[in-house]
Amino acid sequence: MTWEQVKRYRERTFRRLRSLRVRGARSALDFINSVGFCTAFSRHDHLRCLWVAICGQRRPRKPIHTHSDYGIGLTWELKDRLPDERCVFYARLLHGKPSLIALEFLPYFCRVFGPPGRESGDRGLGLTEQGILDWLATRPPQATWQVRLHGDFHGRLSKLGFEKAMARLQELFYVVKTQTVYEPKFTYIWGLFEKVFLEAVRQARQISYEEALESILRRYFEVAMCARRKDLLAIFRGADAAALQAKLEDLVRKGMIVSGLEITGA
Repeated sequence: MTWEQVKRYRERTFRRLRSLRVRGARSALDFINSVGFCTAFSRHDHLRCLWVAICGQRRPRKPIHTHSDYGIGLTWELKDRLPDERCVFYARLLHGKPSLIALEFLPYFCRVFGPPGRESGDRGLGLTEQGILDWLATRPPQATWQVRLHGDFHGRLSKLGFEKAMARLQELFYVVKTQTVYEPKFTYIWGLFEKVFLEAVRQARQISYEEALESILRRYFEVAMCARRKDLLAIFRGADAAALQAKLEDLVRKGMIVSGLEITGA
């Protein structure tokens, strides 16, 4: 196998060709459902990306003036529109970056990336994170400014501290964006994941961690063809590293993937 073969394979599955590029909401949904999961804007050779698929190029350049760029503008619109319509799930996840997950794979991601102590109540959260959860637990979805105001125990919570807390709550599948509001002022509306995606939570509880991890890895290899272990650990950094390594070895034993293959030119 050569690296050129891998790149040609990914040109089609990642939609890095002009003839296959994403052109609107319908083709974006088809793309996300076909790849299972992708980043919104973060470009990587080993990971599919909605913005790259919209550009239809292998290595599109980030524009200096993003507000007037077609590709960035359409990506921004779709990463808000599709989750608002409950067509896909959106959160900071893959590589810790804004990501889009097909609903078919949402129970698997919930099982793998959700907090290990969810059922037992051992959340291991900081005061700000716990305060946000307590506020949302007994109320309907709230705007960003409301969540920040009532998640602040000491009256001096910085914007960066709040954003870090919200990012962690998203990665742990506690909090989810339910709506994007543009008028009279741009803001996000936030709710509890288990309330918004109740069916996904129920399905997640019926599958094992290993089953969920295998489903995610199999789809990854179907779309990307190959990977270095360190890349997988970086992509799925919220997963249990030992369990991920064990599952890779299990897939090798089952004959689903090959380990130690050298790719010419890579």
